[in-house]
Amino acid sequence: MDLNKLSKDPKKIQELITLLSSLLPDDDHTNDPIKDTAKKINTKKKRTNKFSDMPEASMHKEDIEIDKKLWKHAPTIRNRPVDFVDVKCRVCGKTETISTNMIDSGDRYKCNNCSTSAG
Repeated sequence: MDLNKLSKDPKKIQELITLLSSLLPDDDHTNDPIKDTAKKINTKKKRTNKFSDMPEASMHKEDIEIDKKLWKHAPTIRNRPVDFVDVKCRVCGKTETISTNMIDSGDRYKCNNCSTSAG
């Protein structure tokens, strides 16, 4: 069989593919990558949470007793007062109310939209 002649004749190529595929066992056809790409995978299916059935779900409960023994200080309640201030963006001029912890000085403030753009 001359490969140069075969490459120019698509009908002969198709016949060769059909002949070769008929020689393969039937179970090899199920793993055909061309047919597998045509299958759609349903990713929207609701999945059940199996974590609560696993032994790892209750492993952290023992940590509470260990943490109590290792504490040097009791946990601090995070209820500090927050001060807000009105600032004006130096690029677009938009006025926003933000926490004082977010700025160094009021005259150098840049809003998020202007910070992400060039310039």
